Amino acid sequence: MKKLTLHRLTILLVICFFQFSCKNIKKTETVTVDYITETSGDVDFGKTKVTAFTPEIRKNMKKLYQDKIGMFIHWGPYAQLEGMWNGEKKSAEWIMKVGKIPVKDYEREAAAKFKPVNFNANDWIDIAEKAGMKFMVLTAKHHDGFAMYKSKHPYNLVDFAGFGRDIYKELADACAQREMNLGFYYSQSQDWHEKGGVGNDWDFEGVLKPQKDYDDYFYNKVAPQVKELTQNYKDIFMVWFDTPIQMDDEKCQLMMDIVKENQPGALVNSRLGNGFGHFDVSIDNGKTPSVSTATWLPDLKVPWQTHESVTKGGWGYTSYGAELDRTKDYPDFIYSLCRIVGNGGVYLLNVAPRPDGTIPQSQANSLRAIGEWLEINGEAIYGADPSPLKFPPFAITSKPGKVYLHVKDIEKNKVSLTGILSKVNKAYVLSDASKQTLNFTQDKEQLIVNVPKNLKEPRVTVVVLEIEDEKAKVIDETIQQEENGSIKLPVSKCEFAIRRISYDYEKEITHRWGENVKQGLIWTVNVKQSGVFKIISEDSGDHDFTYNLITPKETLELNAKGTIGAITKKLQEGSINLSKGVYQIKVYPKVKTSKKTKHRYKFKGLELVLLEE
Repeated sequence: MKKLTLHRLTILLVICFFQFSCKNIKKTETVTVDYITETSGDVDFGKTKVTAFTPEIRKNMKKLYQDKIGMFIHWGPYAQLEGMWNGEKKSAEWIMKVGKIPVKDYEREAAAKFKPVNFNANDWIDIAEKAGMKFMVLTAKHHDGFAMYKSKHPYNLVDFAGFGRDIYKELADACAQREMNLGFYYSQSQDWHEKGGVGNDWDFEGVLKPQKDYDDYFYNKVAPQVKELTQNYKDIFMVWFDTPIQMDDEKCQLMMDIVKENQPGALVNSRLGNGFGHFDVSIDNGKTPSVSTATWLPDLKVPWQTHESVTKGGWGYTSYGAELDRTKDYPDFIYSLCRIVGNGGVYLLNVAPRPDGTIPQSQANSLRAIGEWLEINGEAIYGADPSPLKFPPFAITSKPGKVYLHVKDIEKNKVSLTGILSKVNKAYVLSDASKQTLNFTQDKEQLIVNVPKNLKEPRVTVVVLEIEDEKAKVIDETIQQEENGSIKLPVSKCEFAIRRISYDYEKEITHRWGENVKQGLIWTVNVKQSGVFKIISEDSGDHDFTYNLITPKETLELNAKGTIGAITKKLQEGSINLSKGVYQIKVYPKVKTSKKTKHRYKFKGLELVLLEE
C-alpha cells in the first residue's frame, strides 16, 4: 500500500487545516452580466471547411491579421435612455432586458425618440483613423431588435423612428471613399422585440422559444435582414454575429451561404454558432495565458479576436459610464493591444456614441492615445507575429529577425527575459529614432537589457531585439516534474481548449471558467518519475461545481468545495496514476459552476504530489 512520507503528510494536513479554518475577509464583488456567451452544438469552432477560405476570404483574413485593431460601435435606441429607467440606473445596451421594459414602452421611450441628428460618418472615421484603426464594426441590430438601417422590416431607424436617414448607408459610403473597411454586428438569436426571438420573457412566454415561433422569427426577420445588409451596402469586411442560442446547423449554414453569395470576402465570426465561422472570438474581454495559433491554417494565419470598451458599465451609451475621463487607463488600453497581438489575437475596441450620434470626446481621447502610441511603435503591432515563447511573461511580438518586448513598467532600468536562445545582435528602444544600442547581457536563455531612464516611454516601452535567427529559438516550455516528484499545473502555464474563458494576468487565475463543459485547460507535462499522485487544488470554492482531471489513461472527478470567494488550497479525494513520458493533462468542467453567485469561481491550478512506497 502506498503511503505519504511524514513531510508530505504534514504539508497536506496543514493545507486541509487552512481549507477548513480560513475565513473570507475579502469584500464581496459586484457582478454585472451584460452578455451571454453560451456556445451551442458539439463543436465550438472549426466546423467551417478549409474550402470556405476562398481567395476573397484569404485576402480579407490577411488584412485582419495585418491591421490588428478595429473600432467596435454599440449604438441604438438604448442610448436614448442613457442607462436609466424609472429614475434608476439599470444597464447600457441591455437596459430593455435588465429593466424588463415592455415592448410598447421601449418603442415609445427609446426607439420612437431616437433621432441622431448630429451623426456625421466622417467624424467617426476621423476618430478611428487617429486611433490607428483600419476597420469598423457597427451594431446593425442588437438584442433589442431595432435595425439601424433601412430595412423592409418596419422596426428600423429610418421608418419607425421617422428619422429619414439611413445611418448605415451614410457610413458605408464614407468608408468606401476613405478606404476604411466596414462590418456589421447582427444579433441573430436574441431579439426582445419579437415573440419568436430569444430572451424576452416579460412580454412573451419563456426566454427560449417554441421551435415554430423561433423558426418564424428567424426565417422571416433574420435571414431577410442579413440578406439586405449584405446586398445593399457596398463591400462588407466582416459580419459579427452574437449569442447563438437555439441556432442549429441548418440556420448557421444558411447565414454562411447568404453572406458568401452576396459578400464573397466578408469574414464571419464564430459567434454565429455550432462551430461555424472564419475566425474565433473570445468571451467579452477574453484574455489568455498562452499564445494561441490553433486556428492557423498551414498557409494562412487566422487570428482569434477579443473585444473591450472604452466605456464603463456596459458597451452602449450611459450618462454615467460613457463620458468618463479614462486618462489613467490609457496605458492599460495600449498594453491590452500589445498582449492580445502577442498572444495571436486581434483587438476590437468599442465606443458608445451619444443619442445624437456624436462620440464623446473622452472616448475619442482614449482612442487617440492608442493612435499616438501606434504612430511611433506600430512596427511592433501591425502585421506582427505572436511571441516566440508560448507562455510569455509579458507582452511580446515578433517579426522575422526581430523580437519586440512591450514593457509597461521598467524596474531599475532593466528588462529581464528568460527563454530566448537565439543570439541577440542588438537591442534598442523602438521609439528612439537614433536606434541607440542598449547594453545587454545574454547567458544562454537569460537576457537582461539596460534601458536608460531617458528612453522609457510614459505608457508602454518597446525594446527591439535584433536576433541572429529569422525565427527566434526558445527553451522547451514543457512543464517538468520537480526533484521531489511533484508536478505543478498553474493556470499561467495552460492552454485553453476554447476561447470562451478568460484569465487574470495579475492574479494568475481564471475568469469565468466552469460555465461551459467545453472549457478545457490543457498542460503539456514531462513525467520523469511515475507513480500514484494525490491532488491539491487551489481555487475560490463553489460547492456545486465538479470537474474532471484527465490523463491519457485515467479520469478523476474533482470538486470545488471550500471557502467561497477566497483562494485557498485543499486536498482532493482520490489519487491518479501517471506513467513516464511527455503528454497532456487536462481538466474539463463536469457539473457547471453558477454564473449567478456574487463570487465568480476562480481557479489558480493544481499540484500533483507523488506518493511513495
